[in-house]
Amino acid sequence: MDITITNTSETFETWLEKDFIEPILKQTLSKASILIIPFEDLREAENPIMFPIGTEELLRYMEAKLPQDFNVDICISDELYQEFEFNNDYKKLGKFIIKSVAVPFFVTVFSSYVYDKYIKEDKSKPQIEVVNDSNQTKGKKHISTLTDKKYLEPTHIDFSVTIEDSLGRSKNISYEGPASEIQEVLKSLKEYEEQ
Repeated sequence: MDITITNTSETFETWLEKDFIEPILKQTLSKASILIIPFEDLREAENPIMFPIGTEELLRYMEAKLPQDFNVDICISDELYQEFEFNNDYKKLGKFIIKSVAVPFFVTVFSSYVYDKYIKEDKSKPQIEVVNDSNQTKGKKHISTLTDKKYLEPTHIDFSVTIEDSLGRSKNISYEGPASEIQEVLKSLKEYEEQ
């Protein structure tokens, strides 16, 4: 489990001032408590601003679960929106910037999403049967054992959350590790919110 907490100069305002944010979109995004922000300059492409595959699904999930007082939005226009997929063992969930007042709601909804999407799936993995029909030893032996699920590699996730407090100060919390550790990670967010 790898959690990194750093001070950052990123704020809602720095994202709303990006070149790719049109004035009308800026007005809409300024009402959000939670922004899903893009990865910039990822690939050599005409539009190097991208989101992880599944971002729209996560947005719909959060919109359905968050209280109406808290808005979530994607920090880009529909025309520029594009997704990418990393070819590694981590499920990239995205980058977020949230206002400190939204932390408790974000923690609840995001942990619920990770549980529903990844942890539940890991728990439902079948046991593995290991069979050895090797003739390498004297006499033929047949070994059949069931391996517990705990020995299967759990789903790993990767995300970062920037929290902006009421004074405009921001901290970034990044996580790479097993989805099953989400509660410990999100506890870091709650601790920051309580400061």
